[in-house]
Amino acid sequence: MRCISKLSVALLSLSAAASAQVQLCEDSFDYPAGSSMHAQAGGTGWVEPWWSSPTGVSGMDVFAPGMDGVGNKVQVVFEGEGAYRKPDTALAPDLEENGLLGKDGGALWVSFQCVRPAGCLEQFGGISLYEQFVGEKLFIGSPWATGQWGLGVPGVGDFPIVGTSCDVQANLVVRIDFLPGDERVRLYVDPAGPYPQTGEVLDITVPDFRMNEIGLRSGGTTFAGGTFNGGFEFDALTLSSGGPSPVVGVPYCDGAGGICPCGNDNDGSLGVAGCANGFAASGSSLRGMGTNSVSAGDLVLEAEGMVPSQPGLLFQGNNAINSGNGNPFGDGLRCAGGGVVRLQVIFGAPDGTGSSSVNVASKGGCAAGDTRRYQLWSRDPLTSPCGADFNLSNGLEITWDA
Repeated sequence: MRCISKLSVALLSLSAAASAQVQLCEDSFDYPAGSSMHAQAGGTGWVEPWWSSPTGVSGMDVFAPGMDGVGNKVQVVFEGEGAYRKPDTALAPDLEENGLLGKDGGALWVSFQCVRPAGCLEQFGGISLYEQFVGEKLFIGSPWATGQWGLGVPGVGDFPIVGTSCDVQANLVVRIDFLPGDERVRLYVDPAGPYPQTGEVLDITVPDFRMNEIGLRSGGTTFAGGTFNGGFEFDALTLSSGGPSPVVGVPYCDGAGGICPCGNDNDGSLGVAGCANGFAASGSSLRGMGTNSVSAGDLVLEAEGMVPSQPGLLFQGNNAINSGNGNPFGDGLRCAGGGVVRLQVIFGAPDGTGSSSVNVASKGGCAAGDTRRYQLWSRDPLTSPCGADFNLSNGLEITWDA
């Protein structure tokens, strides 16, 4: 069985302390209405002014009023173009590597307001992340000919969000976790706060990349047989570094070492996790994100390796069963028990992820100083490896603070 040492817990705490969000650069586009964006140098956190002058004419101009209720906004005025600028990568030591943003272990947040205005016939519009003079790495906005918000990944494809419309103004927020190998990218549309922890409308992995330039762009009117009369509009652009919140709690009760009910030990790819299920050889992992503050009430229980579309019960217990090793139960191990509180039923997303949305501390009746254990009990009716049709995640131990 794998275990987490006191040193590992200390390292988790250090990592959490370094993960608070830090604004890297911003621009609210509050330049004089009617002016070109070319050579504008407002905002903070940039190493050079905006470049917006293809073929000697302006690619993006400033218009009033703004979309965020303050100052002005910008709009593409040259089809297929826009404006480009480089953030000061030195302001993000947790992300900077060789002059580029994207060091493994860091997180980048990109947020902006955007809309395809009435009468605009552009086929795409949004923000591109570039490695300057190398190429586009990620597109955030409305991918080609979809009319919806989403992401575009060069060489991979477009990922529009059904039910959204780029004709309706939206606040788009993207979180990029730079990981060894592929990166994880999550998109939020009109989230409640600037650094959401739940509610993503898209959660995908993309090929490994680094970036050091952004571009505000739209185009496609002429290609689609229309007459260009203005492109997408943008406002309130911000780039920030840092994860959404610290990792909270200590995972225990690993489904490995020959203790799973029918030899279905996990493969270790998610670290401490439950026994392998019919969807994921990794088993289901349960982690805590946010803080352990009762008053803040911001803890989120995040699961990976769930069976897609199947329900799972997040529950709280007072005790770590069998000294934290768990006992066989269904296709997995029962790790938490005693004074059980049912917190919430969640469903596995297509990629096997799921997360809580309730106030865990309040729902569990927790007070400062309490130590509680958490676990996810999930259905696996079609591919159950042991035939019990259900399985469990690892356990997660959290000591609550005020």
